[in-house]
This record gives sequence, C-alpha cells and structure tokens, in this order.
Amino acid sequence: MRLTVLVDHFPALSETFVLNEILSLRRIGHNAVVETAVWAQARAECPDDLPIHAWEDDGRLAQVRDLAWLVARRPLRCLADLRERRRWAREEPVRPLRVLAPAIRRIHRRETEHVHAHFAAGVALDALRINQLIGLPYSVTAHAYEIYRSPANLGEKLQRATLATGECEYSVRDLRTAAGPEAARHVHVVAMGVDHERFRRTTPLPGGKTVLAVGRLVEKKGTRHLLDALPALLERHPDACVVLLGDGPLREPLEAQARTLGVQDAVTFLGARTASGVRDALEEADVLAFPSVYLDDGDRDVLPLVLAEALAMELPVVASDMVGIPEVIRPPWGRLVAPGEPAPLADALAEVLALGPEERAAAGAEGRRFVVATRDLLDAARRLEQLIAAPTDPPPLPAAPPLQTTQVR
Repeated sequence: MRLTVLVDHFPALSETFVLNEILSLRRIGHNAVVETAVWAQARAECPDDLPIHAWEDDGRLAQVRDLAWLVARRPLRCLADLRERRRWAREEPVRPLRVLAPAIRRIHRRETEHVHAHFAAGVALDALRINQLIGLPYSVTAHAYEIYRSPANLGEKLQRATLATGECEYSVRDLRTAAGPEAARHVHVVAMGVDHERFRRTTPLPGGKTVLAVGRLVEKKGTRHLLDALPALLERHPDACVVLLGDGPLREPLEAQARTLGVQDAVTFLGARTASGVRDALEEADVLAFPSVYLDDGDRDVLPLVLAEALAMELPVVASDMVGIPEVIRPPWGRLVAPGEPAPLADALAEVLALGPEERAAAGAEGRRFVVATRDLLDAARRLEQLIAAPTDPPPLPAAPPLQTTQVR
C-alpha cells in the first residue's frame, strides 16, 4: 500500500508512538511517507531512509505553482473548499489551500492510495479536504486533547473517514458517540504498540526505592500530587526518591513546591529525554508513578505509551484509576489509585516499594508477558493495515465503568 501519514508536528519527543507506527508499517511492507505541517524537536530519532516532507519548507513559489496546478484540475472542488473553510473556521484554524497544495501534488505524484492522519486535529481536517479535493480515502487516529479538550469539527472528520481508531476502549466509546450511529461502525480500537525488544531489561530490577514519573510537566500529568504524596512516602521509606523525566511550563512551580514541602533533596528533575533516555530511566527505576488527573476544560491523558513501556521493562506501575488506564494497569503488576489524592498514592507506592525482590520480579514478569501478548508493534500495524484495507463492523465494547469525576480546580 502506498500510504501518506499526516502529522501536525513530527517527530515529537512526547509522540514516539507515531514514529513507531510508521516504521512498523514500513517493516511489514508498506510504502509509508510522512507529510508534516512543521518539524518537531526529535529529528535525531528518525532513520535517514524515512521520507519526510515538512510544509513549512515549501516556499511561496512552490505554493503558488501547486495551487495553480490544483485549481486547473479541480476548479469546482477548490471553490467548494473555499466555501467550506468559512464553516470549519468557526471551530478551528484552517490552513490556506496554497499551504496544502504542495503536499497534495506530492501525494498525487506518489500515486498514494490512502491518507492516514494522526490526531483528529488540524491534519485530520487536511485529510478530509484532500478527500474532497482529489478523492483519496482517509483514516484518522484520535488520541486525547482533540477528543476531550478541543473536539473541533470532530464529528465531520469521523463521519467522512473510511476508518477512525482510538487507542483504548475508553476513547473509542466517545469517538463512536461523536461519529454518530452510522459512522460509529467504522470506529475501532487499535492499541498503541510498544517496542518490547527495545524496551527489555538488560539488568535485574534494582531493588531500591526510586519512583520514576515520565511526562510533560503540565497540570494533567498530576505531578504536584506526586510531590504532595512524597512526605508520607518518606515516613515509611526514608531512602525513597522521586525522579521526574520531562519538561514543561510547571517545572519552576514544581521545584518551588518541593522546597516548600521540604523534600527537594529527594526529587530530581531530569528534563526531557528521547525514547532511549526514557528506556534507560525505566531500567534504573523501581516503580513508575503516573498520577494523572482530569482537568476542568476536559483535557486528560487517555492511555500513555509509557505505561506499556514500563511493563515491558518489568517495572511495577502505580497510576490513577481513570480513562483507559485500568485496561492495562491491574494486579499483580500495577496498583490503581483515585486521581488527585496524595494519601492513597503514597500508600500504593509504599506498598510496592515494600515488596521483596522475588515478588517484584514475578509481578514484573507478568506485566511484560501481558504487554508482549497484547501490545506488539507489528501486530498493531497489521491490525491498522487490515482495517484500512477492509473496514468491518467492530465487536461491541464492554460496558463503560462508572465515570470518575475527580478534577483539578
């Protein structure tokens, strides 16, 4: 299959799952090419032979030339696109057609058979427009913010796609509601695959008291609740420490919070890391903490890839009982706690750190077996491939659990 993947920014440190999926599609034989609106910060993570075209690199001359080419071939459809843009712009910014034109011409020249958009945000609208302009079918994978915080034109993007996917049952239920009863038949779960060969232990579990948290330092990650839990954890495990891997606008407030709590000597801020840096930090940790929360604007994490990466590294996980997390985190390899509650978080971390070496190793081995069986990279790519080739009616999802309502206020 000749496939073009659209991404708003690529490759991003916090979105390695996009790169993993593209490389997996190429490994199973598909000619996958990336079209991205802008370059992100992790170019070194991409192999040299992955074709990537960034729209910000298309000069004005190329834009005008390729827009003229498109208008000459599809004048009525270009007029329809102009008319529709006014309506779409009520909910989100819409790229000028001249910006999109060079990508459309490259897609045409490559004889692309299918367009796949990652995130149901800007590039999903671009995929919809490409479909209307030159008739190419498209699919979209939706993740989190574009479903819950800013679902701009979401229903239309899902309805016009031949396939839409979410990474867990939790998000797919909501995507089917947004798509409506007819299009809901083409909304499926495609789990994010983990590279369990890369994320494999090379040393035994440390047997120490290091709590690792991985993620951007933003409110929905719940990092402040982890710091609030640290004094109680230190009462039971005085040698415990917290390592924060990630960066973001809350770094200085979190550093100040650690000083206020008197735990600054037990907290290390590592900053952002590549996928290799995440893997190395998981190897050195004793438990992964993921204390995410719901925000009042609807934003939330759905099912971050780092949870599966930790399990692949045989690391126990303590995480918030919310969204799609319970689909992956369960005993014996994990503990779930109420989001935004430091006391239960401290209790669960203390319980895990009190486990003996044999019990930790046995739980970690079970977690790895689960990930290898259910979240293999190539299996996930093959499932996406099959659904693109022949979308089918999905099986019914299990009933939704009671909605958690804990929010940051």
